[in-house]
Amino acid sequence: MSTLLTRYPAYLQKGAEFADIQQALEPEVLALWQARDGMMEQLNVDSATWGLKYWEQALGIPVELAKPAAFRRSRVKSKLRGAGVTTVAMIQSVAESFSNGDVEVTELPERYRVEIEFVGSIGTPPNMEDLTAALGEIMPAHLGWDYVIIYKTWDGVKKNTWNELSAYTWQQVKESDLNG
Repeated sequence: MSTLLTRYPAYLQKGAEFADIQQALEPEVLALWQARDGMMEQLNVDSATWGLKYWEQALGIPVELAKPAAFRRSRVKSKLRGAGVTTVAMIQSVAESFSNGDVEVTELPERYRVEIEFVGSIGTPPNMEDLTAALGEIMPAHLGWDYVIIYKTWDGVKKNTWNELSAYTWQQVKESDLNG
């Protein structure tokens, strides 16, 4: 029995001609439903795939199909968040959209600068190049900014025993938050 046919009352389902028509229409209707669902996914930046290029074009962002979708999404989100007057909260929101972690922003008005500290992760966050470009678009021309990136120091590593660290590579030790 057809999926479409089950949507109709039982007295209509019993008619052979009606059932044949519904079976003939079913592949086309299902294709339309799938197309509709696919289109709806493109209207949300988090689920967009082929529709990312339209988001980028609408926001004046260069379309770079070779870049991963996650990076392209973060640029779109940053541009959307960066509309309006630049505030500390806006800078924080834009930086967090690229860093995948918490960010603290400190104003340094006497130096005409802003400090952006990546407190939610250890090591250099991904996609720093695009973050810098996004900040260049939203920051007033008279303000500069500095990044503060947290790394594991030797003092922090020394707090662990060799047995505790033997399961990790040196790169993992430097970028982890192992009890220190």
